[in-house]
Amino acid sequence: MLDLLAGLVALGLIVLVGEGRSGLPRILLALGFAFFVPGRAIVSNWTRMARWSEVGMSMLFSLAALTVLATIVLWAHLWYPLALFQVEAVLSLVGLGVGIARRRRLAPRSAHSPPVSPVRMETR
Repeated sequence: MLDLLAGLVALGLIVLVGEGRSGLPRILLALGFAFFVPGRAIVSNWTRMARWSEVGMSMLFSLAALTVLATIVLWAHLWYPLALFQVEAVLSLVGLGVGIARRRRLAPRSAHSPPVSPVRMETR
């Protein structure tokens, strides 16, 4: 469900940016993207994060990833914010798609089979 929400935020913002629209919807989607979408793409593909707060870790990784990428392109004197956003949005959508596909592959095949856990817990 969180992956679907993140994908919709990314797609909505891509559409608004592509149309050159501005206003409150674009601002709210940009905030949602910056605080959630890239981190959700990371968390959905990192199975150990399933034990922690998925929303909190998504926010942490989003801010960290966007800050690192912005710093790198600034240092490289390649500051094109719109192009950077487009790359981040496409990579986030790809990451979300891979995470969704991975979870569907790990999902039980029938209602009678036991659930498959993506994280193996070791006991000592």
